[in-house]
Amino acid sequence: MQYVATIDLIIVIIYLVLLFVVGIVVGLKETAEDFLILSRKAKAYLVLFSVVSSWVGIGTIVGTAAGGFDTGISVGFLAVTSALIGVVSVVLLAPTIKKFGDKFKAHTLGDFFRVRYSKKNQFLVGGIIILAYFLMTATQFTGLSMLLQLWTNLSFEITILIAALTTITYTAFAGIKSDFYTDIVHFWVMVLVLFGILFPIVLRSVGGFGALGNLPSSYFNPFSFGGITLFIGGIIFGIGASLISMEIWQKIYASENIKAARRALAMSILLIIAFYALAMFFGMATKILYPSLPNRDMAIFTLMKNQLPTGFLGLGVAAFLAVFISSVNTTIMVITASLTKDFYKGAINPAANDKQMLKAGRILTIAAGLAGLIFAYLVRDILTLSTTALLMLLVFLPAIFGGFFWKRATATASFYSILLGFICALFLLPKMPTTAFVPGFLVSLIMFVVLSFFTSHSKSEITELT
Repeated sequence: MQYVATIDLIIVIIYLVLLFVVGIVVGLKETAEDFLILSRKAKAYLVLFSVVSSWVGIGTIVGTAAGGFDTGISVGFLAVTSALIGVVSVVLLAPTIKKFGDKFKAHTLGDFFRVRYSKKNQFLVGGIIILAYFLMTATQFTGLSMLLQLWTNLSFEITILIAALTTITYTAFAGIKSDFYTDIVHFWVMVLVLFGILFPIVLRSVGGFGALGNLPSSYFNPFSFGGITLFIGGIIFGIGASLISMEIWQKIYASENIKAARRALAMSILLIIAFYALAMFFGMATKILYPSLPNRDMAIFTLMKNQLPTGFLGLGVAAFLAVFISSVNTTIMVITASLTKDFYKGAINPAANDKQMLKAGRILTIAAGLAGLIFAYLVRDILTLSTTALLMLLVFLPAIFGGFFWKRATATASFYSILLGFICALFLLPKMPTTAFVPGFLVSLIMFVVLSFFTSHSKSEITELT
């Protein structure tokens, strides 16, 4: 197997060293508020690039390109529609979330459940979030290890150790503040490599857009992947998934004002669609250029390795590694914020000052990262499990909407709807590994509505959130 050239390896190392230097230097000057939500001072452009980087991660690019290779436009069409509906939903709810966050100094999704319902709700939600994002962190480590193995001759054990220790160290120092700034660099490097260099080279190699017409007609059926049913489900999922993603709440909390949050989210739609469309094209182009490719997930990496010239290949690899690091940073920071605010300050040390919060945050970041590393070592096939765990967070949705817009909603209804919905999904997981979240969500919705009518408000509840 041919590995990267020396010049490409040098470029990768230089890029990552600079990334770490910037992240750590910025991180050493931050407070606990900076570490968790940038002291609620993020400009619109910072939020914009951070949202796009979170939404369009490695999984998005690799998965959409794989879908383009396998079925054509259908996966990309579903992803674009789901993302469009999801972002629009967040744009509409962003003012409400931002007002709540500023009024109650919120840092996490658990803070919403504490204020609106009870501390018991906060602990339950925080625990489920930690579990889901813990699995996602392990998945990111595994994915980054696979990418390193593709370009080197190192073993899984060595590459995952390198991947984990570097990202854990970076995140422990950088926090969310550095992540906001480095996301700008990641974004423009990805634009340069994918749009500015790889796209015109691949377009010329396949013989222009007209060459795509040589693919089977099914490749241009927007519903060939899963049919109409999955498409409708994708729209519903797009609304729900965006509103239960704690990293999106964190970015809204971090915005300097409502206008900045809404403007950034609205502008992100066009950029997200552009990345999906490009990844879809790359997948279809790979089908033309390398029709016998054994692993569809390698479509985008195969194009990079065979089409990018020396030097730019190193920049491309560095960009993908940086996006991976950014993705891991995001998942670990969600865990850290939940552990620090929902459990450390919420239960262990309620009187913790800024210095204690920052110290606890960094220690918990290292602990969370190492736990994810251990899990990735022990269980290597965790992609389906981690995706399912995130989908299970949809059991939060009734209580979130009810908490904001239905004064009849009660703490008891919220707690038991989430608990029973989550237990239902876990119970059905062995038999329905990819769809167990659906009955779980339905149980949560029904229990929330019924119990809200038959239970009373507790003294801890605050119904006026904005």
